[in-house]
Amino acid sequence: MRSNRGRWFLTGTGIVLASAVLLALVGCVSGKTYRTRFDTAALCTASSSEDCPGDILHVLATDPVVRKPALMSYVEFDDQGYPREPQSKKLLIEELESLANDHPLLLVVFAHGWKHNAAAGDTNVESFQSLLRKLAAADAAACTNAAHCRDRQVVGIYMGWRGLSNSLEPFKSLTFWARKGRAHRVGMDGGSELLAELSRLSRQKRARNHEGANRLVITGHSFGGALVYTALSQALLRGMPLTPGEPISRDVANLIVLVNPAFEAARFESIHRKSQVAFAPGQKPVLAIFTSQGDKATEMAFPLGRKIATLFSEHRDSRQRAENVTAVGHYEPFQTHTLRVVEPSSISLRAAACAWEGFTRGDVNEWHVGELVLRRTPEQEQSVGRFSPYLNVAVDDAIVRGHNGIWEQTFADFLYYFVAAQEARSCATPVPVRPEGE
Repeated sequence: MRSNRGRWFLTGTGIVLASAVLLALVGCVSGKTYRTRFDTAALCTASSSEDCPGDILHVLATDPVVRKPALMSYVEFDDQGYPREPQSKKLLIEELESLANDHPLLLVVFAHGWKHNAAAGDTNVESFQSLLRKLAAADAAACTNAAHCRDRQVVGIYMGWRGLSNSLEPFKSLTFWARKGRAHRVGMDGGSELLAELSRLSRQKRARNHEGANRLVITGHSFGGALVYTALSQALLRGMPLTPGEPISRDVANLIVLVNPAFEAARFESIHRKSQVAFAPGQKPVLAIFTSQGDKATEMAFPLGRKIATLFSEHRDSRQRAENVTAVGHYEPFQTHTLRVVEPSSISLRAAACAWEGFTRGDVNEWHVGELVLRRTPEQEQSVGRFSPYLNVAVDDAIVRGHNGIWEQTFADFLYYFVAAQEARSCATPVPVRPEGE
């Protein structure tokens, strides 16, 4: 009897395990290149994320119509960090070079996060397209009376990787460790190569009269934030000042923005430590990290995953261990600013630029933008690194709801002003008001 029960138990266990393996295999999303068509002679025009499904470069239809609609492009990477289509990437860079010879460019890079890819219809593709449309309209309005950027072309570069490797739960969520490792791998290899090429392109001098009008903004979300940070962290360290008060040039990009990034505070420790020096007032941000305090994925799931991954790792003390298991945006000792909701008020780009100048000079510790206020933490107000260009911002959940609420209108508007206010030449010079509804 016992023997029969034992055989039944072993058989039942085997069936359960076999079923689990089968389900995991059924839900597996294999490596695939989604964008393979490159034809600049007849660019496809996309009105939705389902349009132009295989195009590496296409036009984004806008409503209302703007004189220079945004372009959207894609560069995809495999699990080893190699570009999936090296020749297509080369052709894309050459096309951007050609565009830059005729018009200044606003290059906006986005690295998507976990559970996403470059497929047509992916929600991150859709949201990034929407953001680019708004930027094209807003940048055209802001540059109407500015000769150096009047003809600027907005180009989005979507960094696709295998963030989605299984479509069925719970296996989809159990890919945490594998996908985190792949994000860092892509950042170390193909990601760093692409961002270096774009950085070089944005800084090249042009024969035509638009010197200084090129802009490069690099963004990443979740594991995409880890990808971007891995690709750029060494360059950021090399750009750190050798002496207090020395200004930092933004050679890597005009701005790097990471939202709800999924990497541990330990990876940020060296930059945080080296940034605790006296920066001159007026220093423009180089890196800004924004983390929703309602993001349970990075607040709770991430530390759990890290605790398992670092179970047998050596740590010098409890602080070092905390840094190694806590997502950078939730590690309070590294937080420099907060972003909160206050009473709403009207705002123009010119007013935002003037307020930003006062904030960076240290006249005030708050920067008000409509219904939001960016404020230095009390510790940062007293810190020698008060004017540090490395911001680690704790964001109200009402502004960025949870892990994926990065595309909501309030935060998107804030990011627009955050980037644009720094690029305004002077708040004393009239700056066009951003159009209503944009």
